[in-house]
Amino acid sequence: MITPQTNIKKKRRVILRTAPDYLPESYRHRTSRIRITFRPTAGERRFFRKKEFLSPSKWAPLNRVVTYGPLEGSRWDNTFMPHMRGILDASVFPGVRYVTNKKVPQSGSSAGNETLLAWTADMDPGPVFVCYPDRETGKDRFRDYLSPVFTRSPRLRSLLTGVSDDVSSMRIKLQTALVYLAWSGSVTTLGNVSCRYLFLEELDKWVRQLDKKEADTLSLALERFRAYITNGKAFMSSTPSDPAGPITKMWQKADAKFEYYLPCPECGTMQFVSDNNIRFGEHRDPEEIVKKDLARFLFPCCGVLVDDRTRIKSCQQGVWYETNADGSPKDNPRPLEKVLAEDHPVSIAFTSPAWISPLFTHSEIAAAKLRATKDPVAAHYYDNQIRAVAHIPYRQGRKIDNILMRRDDRPEGLVPGNGLTSCLLAGVDTQDNGFFFDIRAYGWGMTQPSWGVRYGFIESLAALSTVLWETPYQDVDGLYYPILLAVIDSGGHRASEVYDFARQHPQQVAAYKGASGRRAQPYTKSVIDRYPGTKVPIPGGVDLYICDTHHYKDQLAGKLQIKPDDPGAFLFHADTDEAYAEQLCAEYVNERRLWDCPLNKANHYWDCVVEGQVAADIMGLKWMSNEVE
Repeated sequence: MITPQTNIKKKRRVILRTAPDYLPESYRHRTSRIRITFRPTAGERRFFRKKEFLSPSKWAPLNRVVTYGPLEGSRWDNTFMPHMRGILDASVFPGVRYVTNKKVPQSGSSAGNETLLAWTADMDPGPVFVCYPDRETGKDRFRDYLSPVFTRSPRLRSLLTGVSDDVSSMRIKLQTALVYLAWSGSVTTLGNVSCRYLFLEELDKWVRQLDKKEADTLSLALERFRAYITNGKAFMSSTPSDPAGPITKMWQKADAKFEYYLPCPECGTMQFVSDNNIRFGEHRDPEEIVKKDLARFLFPCCGVLVDDRTRIKSCQQGVWYETNADGSPKDNPRPLEKVLAEDHPVSIAFTSPAWISPLFTHSEIAAAKLRATKDPVAAHYYDNQIRAVAHIPYRQGRKIDNILMRRDDRPEGLVPGNGLTSCLLAGVDTQDNGFFFDIRAYGWGMTQPSWGVRYGFIESLAALSTVLWETPYQDVDGLYYPILLAVIDSGGHRASEVYDFARQHPQQVAAYKGASGRRAQPYTKSVIDRYPGTKVPIPGGVDLYICDTHHYKDQLAGKLQIKPDDPGAFLFHADTDEAYAEQLCAEYVNERRLWDCPLNKANHYWDCVVEGQVAADIMGLKWMSNEVE
């Protein structure tokens, strides 16, 4: 808001020798000189008051009341999370457009963002867009954490309009700005407003892409401040996950990166610090280290070991310094303020690990480091939650030998006999140039044993029909087994062909589509009534099974851990080769508990076998029994 530069505190004498219309009638028809004294209203005084510009770190202790946590009810204190002071002030530096904070939990980032949002509303207002990973988190955070920032701080409360719906579950209405809530799982909330300030919380927990027809969710969110070319700002923070995570990518793309240096308590020299500064001698028992508080923090310049209290005191005097592009220390680093003044970066990035937060102890960090050397899950925790770096997945995939050892003595095409087989099912993976297929025999009951019968690749759906229903499959006694259901992938460019194929073979073919992420149910069924990308109707429609592929891949991975001689074993015919086995070992579980396939690694038969598991679930085979009552 632009206000006139008028000093209303200074008394002014105004002499009127005429009778302007705006004067009351009794004053206009005066017969003698009249002296009038008046005082501006509160609104007029507020409008004309010349506001002193304060940086966020100076404004917050005066105007921000902490609304949750151990300091609830007190004024903001920069000494509690001192590293946030530099981040807050750098975020509003002219020319800075993108601010990334790659951080650990409980490092003050969320409270810092709320403080920064409150500062913008008071000192430099504009529309605000706040986005959380999901709807429930967003509404809870908006209601319980962000809204009280404005209702419980006197200065900020004066910015409310006084209307009853100033603060709602989806919006905060101020005299100076509007604050909108959004979440990553909704294209609508990501794309319906234009805002000057974006606060994007916990990026790596976002749904990364809602639909193949849409861009990734971060790109959609960043479109919200395109109109504010010169003064728009995006504040992004998250605990990192894997190297492909959005927060790590934004950190990598930043023009300038910074690490928090601590002064040595003995000589005052600023030190680049890492987890290597935490020492615990010859102790190797994590529980003992925590229980007895055995770890200390080393300042190598003077060789001094300090306890948590001294390290926290040192943090209060810390300074952000620039680093190399990979985050390593520079030989002669410049402080944050000098980099901003000299280089004028558009995007800046910070790393906030556990050892610069007062809420972590040396012994906790040391114990986590020791556990990470023995347990891949603990290594994941240590990288993300302590070091604030992306964790490279610990991969212990299925071994090819584990697949080949499950071969029995049956040739390809022979079905297990002696009443073991309940039916045959097939999975088909659709490619632009043809179809991979896998035919398996399934046993009875809850254990659901399974045997490979035939796999291969054909070029057309007509050839696939021949393989599935015109080729005889029988056991050693000559008993024939039909394929009761084939689940076929409808993704890619051949969806229309697949839908027609499913319509030509009702009850024998199920069109399948993998869902993004994990679902509450293994599969849901919907009716597709138009061909993809057109308005052409499908006569009678076609059933499409939308499946949680991660659920079925988890299930299949578990089956492949059962020993070949144990109930429920997953076996293969004698002609199974290494190329097939290699595809069954292609995928792994990434750090978000989702199955992933490395680039340029074939996994077609793995997908076929997964689709066979879907077919078994649709058929309800686990409820079937060959016992005669």
